[in-house]
Amino acid sequence: MISVSLWADGVRHEGYGVSQGVVTYQVAGAEAARPEERRLASSSPSFLRPLLGRAHQRRSLLAAGVNWQRVLFIEVDGEVAGYLQFYLRGEGPHRLSFADLRAEFGASKAAWRWALYRLVQRRFRRYEAYLYRIIIDERFRSLGLGRQLLERWLALLARHEVQQADLEVWGNNPRAEAFYASLGFQVSRRRRLPLRASWLRDRELTHMIKRW
Repeated sequence: MISVSLWADGVRHEGYGVSQGVVTYQVAGAEAARPEERRLASSSPSFLRPLLGRAHQRRSLLAAGVNWQRVLFIEVDGEVAGYLQFYLRGEGPHRLSFADLRAEFGASKAAWRWALYRLVQRRFRRYEAYLYRIIIDERFRSLGLGRQLLERWLALLARHEVQQADLEVWGNNPRAEAFYASLGFQVSRRRRLPLRASWLRDRELTHMIKRW
């Protein structure tokens, strides 16, 4: 990998893996982020909808507390093409407080949302490293960008001397499982969620791990 310095709005970003205009990088902080990077970094999966509201509401809540050290981006010729959010040793991509929820929903509604949100966060924080979310823009799919972004993440974990990385695949998706297997992940267990809801993509969940 080649380390380079990128500049956006006069602020340096740290980038890696330059190849035909493709760069993976992290943003130094909110003051260094471009609008599209702030929008993507504050996004979250749909299973948080019952707690934090629809997508635009979730972004508004999470925007002020983005943990930029837990977000990786990939760009093509200067245009953001995708991103990856992850947990590492108890820290995830967002830092949401009870005060944030109270300001949005009021004290009474915030109380139960906060309790359930903490339970959800505890589930991911128990892993040494966990792949929370990876999204590649539809315009840039089938170009190998997802693989490059994941390889950058795995290299980052190796630098932090992580012993195991975890991820989960929703639904019966052998193609996704084969993709992760090509990066060294193995199926650990399969399970079926007991509940059915419109905000869940599927009830099937496959847990995969990679050990160093």
